[in-house]
Amino acid sequence: MDHTSNNLVMIVGGDSHFSYLLQRYVRRSAYKIITANYGEDLLTLARCKKPVAIVLEVEQPEAIGWRILRDLKTDPEVGIIPVIACSWLDEEAPALAEGADTHLRMPILYADFKVALETILMKKYEK
Repeated sequence: MDHTSNNLVMIVGGDSHFSYLLQRYVRRSAYKIITANYGEDLLTLARCKKPVAIVLEVEQPEAIGWRILRDLKTDPEVGIIPVIACSWLDEEAPALAEGADTHLRMPILYADFKVALETILMKKYEK
């Protein structure tokens, strides 16, 4: 599979600072960006754009980010897209249990983001 044909990373969040920072990181990683807010039809957008990865801001377990993660990972068409879940709390275990491929605790450093993105994409294309 040629994974260089689509180098689009989708950034989803409710915080403009989160979105801005991750856009800068994605650009430094030579990927293209699509951003989305919580209110948008994210499943349709992901189906249409077919990003190589989704970076998702999640919050406490009842928050919308967790519902979005569940919706993404249970959708037959987009469930295979790797997701990096990001939160202020140490929520790696819940994020992985909900289907995220990895978790980054905010504030996110560029080096950590780059390693996480490269790792999940490597795993995706090894399959």
